[in-house]
Amino acid sequence: MVTTRDLPESLAEVDLGVIDALKQLKQEADVLRERLSGLEAVKADFDPAVFSRVSADYSRQLDSIEAKAEPLRQQARESYARLRGALADIADAHEAVKLDRQEIELRRKLGEFDEATYKDRIKDIETALAERAKAHKQGEALRGRFLEVFASEDELLQVAAVVAGPASTQEMPMAIEPPPPPPPSMVAPAAPMPPAAPREPVVAQTQILQVLKMPEPPKVPPAPGADAKAPAFGPNATMSLRTARLVPQNPEAGRTAIPLPPRPVSMGSDPANEIRIGGPGVEARHAQITVDSKGYSLNDMGSKSGTRVNAEAIQQRLLKHEDVIQIGMARFVFREG
Repeated sequence: MVTTRDLPESLAEVDLGVIDALKQLKQEADVLRERLSGLEAVKADFDPAVFSRVSADYSRQLDSIEAKAEPLRQQARESYARLRGALADIADAHEAVKLDRQEIELRRKLGEFDEATYKDRIKDIETALAERAKAHKQGEALRGRFLEVFASEDELLQVAAVVAGPASTQEMPMAIEPPPPPPPSMVAPAAPMPPAAPREPVVAQTQILQVLKMPEPPKVPPAPGADAKAPAFGPNATMSLRTARLVPQNPEAGRTAIPLPPRPVSMGSDPANEIRIGGPGVEARHAQITVDSKGYSLNDMGSKSGTRVNAEAIQQRLLKHEDVIQIGMARFVFREG
């Protein structure tokens, strides 16, 4: 767990020197773009040769600035990935303290603490919450500095996922040269691709699922004195399953609720997942939601950063109404009905 003392230190590791350098280059580039725009307005007043000479000079200066800025942008993205990790730690620490407070309240109700002890412990909790709130505010201020020199947070996040380090298994496109094509004689004709099967619509209501017809076991006479009962399910029996959805709790989880169909749903950074989640700490195939007669279960697919339900790391968990799921920085609330 990240302690209060560690929080400012984790934020201090975020390099802002590269942001100042990028800001200076951005100002220089903005001046050149303004001059190029003004050049077009007076183009008719000057000889074309003069116009071309000045325009080419400004363009060369812009190219030079861009060449200087690109490696700095890469450093900034790496620093931003560390900042997001620090903010995730702060959020986790804040949630842990809130749980500590609930525990103190419970123990007090059970008579474990007297009033003086209870007040002392609550005071410590309030202090810890204030320190974490302060650290969060500092982190958000740092986030704003990064957004001053990038067009959007998406531009930062797309590459931040690539430089997240060996602990991440996310598959991101890389700018590499493709291998040369084989000789025509070695190229086999491509088989026609079958049309993609349409996805079944998700109906936001109670699903009635038919139990699969299985071969009936051989009938065994009941033991003497035993109460012979009919099987719980016949070959055409049905079971009721309440529909469920994931409701996002922060921007990293998206903006709209996600209905869960009565089939396995994969979650991760790979675009092939039914639920795609970006950002640091999310692997290509991170987790899966499965469904059976008991309900919906969340399964971690062996991720290195882990999957949490109600701030607790899990491998497999049967989900209950209002459970909080966290993958990377994304948080969802599981709701039924």
